[in-house]
Amino acid sequence: MLSKMNPSAVVAQCWYLRRHVPEGRRRREENGVVHCTCRYCQRPIRSRDGGRWDLAEGFDVEALGGAGRQSHFCVVDTLDDMVLARYPVQSGADDDTIAERMAEIREKHGIEEDDDVLQIRLVEGRAALQSVH
Repeated sequence: MLSKMNPSAVVAQCWYLRRHVPEGRRRREENGVVHCTCRYCQRPIRSRDGGRWDLAEGFDVEALGGAGRQSHFCVVDTLDDMVLARYPVQSGADDDTIAERMAEIREKHGIEEDDDVLQIRLVEGRAALQSVH
């Protein structure tokens, strides 16, 4: 069987690095999500914050979390694309309270400032995004 393998089959660079690189024309949705094509694998990708690009196909955990009423922090393992923990954010929390809570979560999980594997993301719920009159 091994003798019949295709030696010309190459795995895209983004498969090894787990980092997609946008190329070509970009399209922005109303909710701020940007769509593009990956330079290496030529698959559709999307970005919510402009820094991290994920495959556009499939399940979007951040979009689902954003549809909820309450905001929360997610501790994410970027190598396995897995949410390790979620922590709710108090409604009406100011920037100082959010920064304090983020520092506590960083300490609890041993996440360094320049850590690329474990990240803390703030997922804002619908109630946080809508202004109340």
